[in-house]
Amino acid sequence: MQLITLTTDFGDIDPYAGVLKGVILNIFPYAKIVDITHNISPQDIWHANWSIESSYNYFPVKAIHLCIVDPGVGSERKPILIETKNYFFIGPDNGIFTGILEKEEIVKVIHLKERKYWLPDISQTFHGRDIFAPIAAYLAKGVEPLDFGDTLNKEDLIKLPIHNFVKTEKGCAGIVKHIDQFGNIITNIPNSNLPNKLHGKFKNVDFKGLASNYSEAEPNKVFAIKGSSSYLELFINKGNIAKVTNAKAGDKVEVKF
Repeated sequence: MQLITLTTDFGDIDPYAGVLKGVILNIFPYAKIVDITHNISPQDIWHANWSIESSYNYFPVKAIHLCIVDPGVGSERKPILIETKNYFFIGPDNGIFTGILEKEEIVKVIHLKERKYWLPDISQTFHGRDIFAPIAAYLAKGVEPLDFGDTLNKEDLIKLPIHNFVKTEKGCAGIVKHIDQFGNIITNIPNSNLPNKLHGKFKNVDFKGLASNYSEAEPNKVFAIKGSSSYLELFINKGNIAKVTNAKAGDKVEVKF
C-alpha cells in the first residue's frame, strides 16, 4: 500500500480536498491517503514551504508528498515531481519545496508534461485535481518518474530567499520563517547553533532569556525557546507575539550570546 500525503490551502469548507482524494482513489484504489493540513494560509508559499519541510520526514520512506499551494495556477509556472533519496514531492515550481531542496539528496526533478497521465479536461484553476493528483496516483500505482516528462536541473527551480542566517562569535541573525496559529514566531536560526544563554531583539522588542518550556516564561514578556522544528522560536506565554509585533515572514531577528 503506497502512502500519499496532502498539504494544501483548500480549507475544510469547500469540496476541493475531498475531490483530490476521489481522483487519486479512482486511479489507484489501494492508495493510503494522509492529510498533513488543508489549512495553509491562502496562497502563502512561505507557510507551505515550512509545513512540508517540518513534516515530510516523519512519514515512511518512499511516501509521496503532494503539496498544492498554487497562486500561479494556469500560468507558465512548471508542474514538477521531485524524487529524493527517500521521498517523492509533487506540486508547482513556485518555492514551496525550498526546504526540501536544501535538506534532501535530490535524485531527479521531472517537468510534468506527459498529458496521458493527466485528467482528460484541464481546468485553468484546478491543476491540483487535473494534473497533480493524477500524477501522485499513477506514481503510487508504479509508473516510473521519467515517464511523466522531461528532467530539469534542480538549480533552476524557484527557491524562497531563506538563506539569511548569519553567525558570528558574539551572536547570530536570521529571519522569521513561519508564524504558527498560536502566534509563535519560528525563525530560520537552527537550535544547534545556540548556547543555553542568549538575548536579542525583534522589531525593537527585546527578549532576554531562553526558556526550557513555554510555561516557565513570565507572562506578557517575549522569550526565546528551542522549538520542536529544530529552529529558534520567539513567544509570549499566554500571548501572541506575532500580533504584538505585527510580524511577517522575512522579518529580521537578532540574537546575542
